[in-house]
Amino acid sequence: MAYPESCLRGIPSKDFVTEDGSPGAHLFYFRKENCRPDGLIAESINWEDNEQVLDLTLNQKRANGDFQFQAGVVRIPRGELDRLARQPTVDGLLSYERQEILGDPALPGNPHHGNLLLKASVPPGTMKKIAAGIALAVSAIIGRPNQA
Repeated sequence: MAYPESCLRGIPSKDFVTEDGSPGAHLFYFRKENCRPDGLIAESINWEDNEQVLDLTLNQKRANGDFQFQAGVVRIPRGELDRLARQPTVDGLLSYERQEILGDPALPGNPHHGNLLLKASVPPGTMKKIAAGIALAVSAIIGRPNQA
């Protein structure tokens, strides 16, 4: 499957932004509650297929109408994810996928949705190193525009 050059990950709140304005590694922590039957932990991203995906991601709302990503989004180059995934200490542990979300009455569908994937068997210390590697790979931090 062909993937675009970058993906976007939403920043739920300013708690995920460090004092220097960069994303904290904890934005990329893989949570065990997101473990799937295939033994992978999935963390949501949007593939930046076109220029509209940024606006779609920034304007994504929860079922209650609140913006999902209060503090904006980060852009991660796919090449950096590939580089990290090939590192000797990470090889075979980190990957990604496209996983379109079909619409339902409460929320619209999202053909750009995907996941960063980590093997659930990865020890917590290794997961934190991988999360830090992803945080360091971020190429842009795009804040939420002020709403009038």
